[in-house]
Amino acid sequence: MSPAKPTVKSTSSKTKVAPEICSDMNDFENLNKSLAEVSELVNNLSPKSVFEKSIANIVSVLCKHVMVLSQNCSVVSTNVDAVEVSVAKTDQYSRRDTVIVTGLEYKKESETFDTLSGSVADELSTSGVKVTASDFSACHRNGNRTKLVSQKGKQVKLPPTVTVRFKNSHKKDLVINNYRNSVNGKPKPVRVVQSLNNHYQTLKNTINNFVNERNVGISWIHWRSASSGLCIKLDDGAIVSRVHSMADFTSQ
Repeated sequence: MSPAKPTVKSTSSKTKVAPEICSDMNDFENLNKSLAEVSELVNNLSPKSVFEKSIANIVSVLCKHVMVLSQNCSVVSTNVDAVEVSVAKTDQYSRRDTVIVTGLEYKKESETFDTLSGSVADELSTSGVKVTASDFSACHRNGNRTKLVSQKGKQVKLPPTVTVRFKNSHKKDLVINNYRNSVNGKPKPVRVVQSLNNHYQTLKNTINNFVNERNVGISWIHWRSASSGLCIKLDDGAIVSRVHSMADFTSQ
């Protein structure tokens, strides 16, 4: 007959040692709050043995050190965000003369720089602003393959987009302000949009999703300048400007 296994009494079975630590290490505010709760819990314990006292002291010291480190990380994260926005501003400013044309018919075998520039100029002239190929300092397709995209449950082939850089930013502004991407509420096959870098394009998409979830209408979103960033006109006529992050948008 095998000897009975010794039972081990748990001294903490009825004691909540600590709340669940925030898993998102980038959420420094909640992380510090959780650590403060752990530290307070440890301080309120009544350890009896030397071992228990040592463990409590170690946990308390570790919590304090981690809180300091998380505060430092929060400052660094804020500084990194500021640098990223600064870089995005500079990059976007370099695109101030550029637009993207989507949906323009693509004749791969016969298309040349001259025919493409002429087609783009003709299309942009429908804005009411006379545009010629001589207004462009650059005009090229972004790739040479059509893309299959889903539109209203159907697979549609879209030609490669066209990047167009104007010699004069004022002329570009006139075109993009007067060109209509829809007629009678229906999207046109060819559209003209600003050339946004990844930072501002992602921000624009995030703002669109944010307002759609709240049933708020948007008339337009445009990048204006390095200082103004994105400007958003809501359907109620309100204009939100100087938007370089979601915090800028939600705080106004």
